[in-house]
Amino acid sequence: MKKTDVTYGQLDKVLRSLGFSCRQVDGDPPARRYEHKRRGGFLSVPPMPDDEPVMEHHLVAARVMLDATGIADAKIFDAQMQRAG
Repeated sequence: MKKTDVTYGQLDKVLRSLGFSCRQVDGDPPARRYEHKRRGGFLSVPPMPDDEPVMEHHLVAARVMLDATGIADAKIFDAQMQRAG
């Protein structure tokens, strides 16, 4: 699977700055579950180390969800990801 130049720590920082909460889900498979209570957005990613590069499909899923819920468009998200680095 293709990885990006963004880390899971950066993704976490940006999602939290946009108003998401995060909780660990101990299921099969385990996940980090991000939820935006006000707008209804959510994203689940595997519980990876903060310095691990984000898999491309997780980054795309975040962009699509943020845009679809009106939380942030792709340009805003990409700019915040660059600043988080």
